[in-house]
Amino acid sequence: MYRSLLVPLDGSELAEQSLPYVKEIAQAFNSEAILLTVCPPGDPLKHVLAEYLEKKAEGLKSPKLKVRPLCIEGEPAEAILDFAAGNKIDLIVMSTHGKGGLSRWPLGSIATKVVQRSHIPVFLVRSVERAAVAVSLKKVLAALDGSQFAEAIIAHAESFARAMGGKVVLLQVIEPVKAPQLVIYKDWEKVEKDLVAKLQREAERYLGRKKTFLEGKGVKVGVQLLQGRPAETILQYAAENDIDLIALTTHGFSGVTRWAYGSVASRVVEASTRPVLLVRPPLPAVKD
Repeated sequence: MYRSLLVPLDGSELAEQSLPYVKEIAQAFNSEAILLTVCPPGDPLKHVLAEYLEKKAEGLKSPKLKVRPLCIEGEPAEAILDFAAGNKIDLIVMSTHGKGGLSRWPLGSIATKVVQRSHIPVFLVRSVERAAVAVSLKKVLAALDGSQFAEAIIAHAESFARAMGGKVVLLQVIEPVKAPQLVIYKDWEKVEKDLVAKLQREAERYLGRKKTFLEGKGVKVGVQLLQGRPAETILQYAAENDIDLIALTTHGFSGVTRWAYGSVASRVVEASTRPVLLVRPPLPAVKD
């Protein structure tokens, strides 16, 4: 599924924290990894950046891993997106922050622009001052909201679970429901309880169907239905259950659980200490 990986680097150690994950993904999917940096036209450091990428590529190469370094000119976010679109890239792997290394561009703001505009899946690694020694991608949390848009993430979660010999956990979060305290609702607390119960029944049936579908394909699957604020609940569950990768779409368009998925994805990316896989679902065609 991911035969070609694009790995933007800015020359900083923080940006390089994506590389252990690149190695893991590329070996599992038999991918080619393209290490890319972008510099302004005529930048005198271009040859230094090229040498830096060569060194990093040599450090990653193995009989099971093909690596290609590439230094191009342009505006970083635009150049990354244009290259990915024009070269059949299947996955962009990058750190959420850099420190303006050799290339002098702030990777954090570039990552934000790439996520906002990329139609290619983006695998984000949270940069920390001390990187993890080992990486694992065996336990994948697929966050759903009951909509077809959010379901676009399921195939990607399945692919990671298969390639890594792991498991997919399908998680759905139901937000607390507040019924309007109007005169017609004499027992508004009961109305709220009934609304939540209905949402739970719908979500349980939905998750059950998705679980059965994946199990029929030989995938190990778990399901979890929780109540709370979506982003915070996703993050808490991931932290308490040793999740290796959080996977979700950038938008869900209010499915069964009716939460605004774009803002949820944004908050998860900002706060997650685990890698996050983001997929932009295709929008419905506009009818004349």
